[in-house]
Amino acid sequence: MLARDLISTVVPILHPLDPGSRALRLMNEYHLTQLPLVLENKYLALVEEDDILDLEDPEIALENMEYNGPKPAIAENAHFFEAIRLFHEMKLTVLPVISHEKEYIGVLTKDSLLAALAQYNGVKEHGGILVLDLDPRDYSLSEIARIAESNDVTLLSVNTLTNPASGRFEVLLKTNRQELQGLVATFERFNYIIKYTITEEQEEELLKKNYDLLMNYISM
Repeated sequence: MLARDLISTVVPILHPLDPGSRALRLMNEYHLTQLPLVLENKYLALVEEDDILDLEDPEIALENMEYNGPKPAIAENAHFFEAIRLFHEMKLTVLPVISHEKEYIGVLTKDSLLAALAQYNGVKEHGGILVLDLDPRDYSLSEIARIAESNDVTLLSVNTLTNPASGRFEVLLKTNRQELQGLVATFERFNYIIKYTITEEQEEELLKKNYDLLMNYISM
């Protein structure tokens, strides 16, 4: 899924002649802390709420402000994983999308990225979750998939996370099955460490918790 497929059609743009007060009103209305400044389809800057609040006169035109910071943007044909990286690293609430000719196309929002991420991770599909704890040297996706298939279990998604303290892999398997006891027993027979399993009910609660945590983080 590419950036151009996730563009929001509701987030407004700012014009250089707009006063800071209008920018603040729109940010408040759309629950954002940033909005793109655009002139004749050219992306000029990402206006920050904090910068406007620092103005002595909120009615000053945006074109009279200084924009010395970074101007984050993503190409329309970039994968949405790159957008997630930029959102995280630059603490964004919106990310402008530009064409090959550097023209402004629209913005990505955290909600559109989360919806796309949910599709890629099989969140909307019914099934339980099993998490393995292993040494990176022992990680073999083909073996993990073979063990799952031997139990008539389909892996809807596989995600890995490295523990920075121990250096070990946490491998999260989203499956198409609620009953995972047989799969757990097979993994244990092959000396895999099962960190935990999650049923569909537990999964919904966990996803809501993680969603809220991510929203709080992005909004910081």
